[in-house]
Amino acid sequence: MKVEVENLGVNYGPVWGIRGVSFNVEADRLAIVGHNGSGKTTLLSILSGLRKPTEGKATINGTEPYLRKDKWVVIRYSFEKPQFSIPVRVRDLVETLMVNSRCPHVGDLVDALGIGEFMDHRLDGLSSGQAQLCNLLMALSCDADVVVLDEPTAHLDSYRAGIIDDLLSKRKGLILATHDPEEGEAVADHFIIMKEGKLVWQGDRKDLFAEGIYEITLTEKELGLPKGIQVVHSFGAIVVARADEELLNDLFRKGVIAGFKRAGLRYAYAESR
Repeated sequence: MKVEVENLGVNYGPVWGIRGVSFNVEADRLAIVGHNGSGKTTLLSILSGLRKPTEGKATINGTEPYLRKDKWVVIRYSFEKPQFSIPVRVRDLVETLMVNSRCPHVGDLVDALGIGEFMDHRLDGLSSGQAQLCNLLMALSCDADVVVLDEPTAHLDSYRAGIIDDLLSKRKGLILATHDPEEGEAVADHFIIMKEGKLVWQGDRKDLFAEGIYEITLTEKELGLPKGIQVVHSFGAIVVARADEELLNDLFRKGVIAGFKRAGLRYAYAESR
C-alpha cells in the first residue's frame, strides 16, 4: 500500500482541521496516532474518500480516493462511534453479508469477535461495544484494497481489543487512527503522529524503538529510580527513561522495577507534544 499526501489541508470555516500535512509512505499497515482534536479523523476522512481536501492532494496506490473517476480503489471505512437505527436482528445482518460473494470472511469473524453471543439482538438495541463489533464485521469481512478504521477498539474490553489488534496486525492495506500508542505498536509497521492539525513525527518500526530508551514499570511509584537512570517522561507508574539495559535487568531481579521494554510510540508521542 502506497500513501502519498502533499500539502494537505481541510478548512472548517475560520478553522483548519489539518494544514500543511505531507508524507510519502509505503507500508502494509499505517497507524495515525494523536490526541483528541489532533486531526486524525479529518485525515482519515480524506484517505477514505469521504471528504475532499480544501488544498493539497492525497493518493492511495496512485488514486485520489475522493475522486475515483479514472480508477476504482475499494476502500472500506469504519467509524469510531457506530450507530444502527434499523430494527433488524444481528442475525439478519450476518446472513445478508454471507450471501455476498465478496464477503468471504463473515463466518470466521463472527466466531473470532464473539458476535454469536448476541445474534438475536436488534441492531438498534446493541451496547456500544456490541455495535462496534458489528461495525468491524462489516468493515473486515468483505474484500477491499484498503480498510480505514477510526479507533477500531473504542468501547471494547481489553480481551476483545486484543483479538481485534491481532487480526489487524496480519492484514495488508490497513490505515487506522488511534489515541493509544500500544495499539499502534501492536498493529502497524509505519507510524504518523498528529498534533493540532499538523504532522509532528513519522517513522517505521526501526525509527520507533530508540536505542537506550526504555519504558519502565515501577513496583511502587513513590520509591523512584536510582542514579544512572534519566527519566524523560512519566505516565503514572510507567516512566520513559534513558538507561543501561544491564542496570535495568539488575533492578528487575531485585524487584525494584516490575519490568521494562524498549520505548516506542509512547516516547515518540511524548517527545512530539
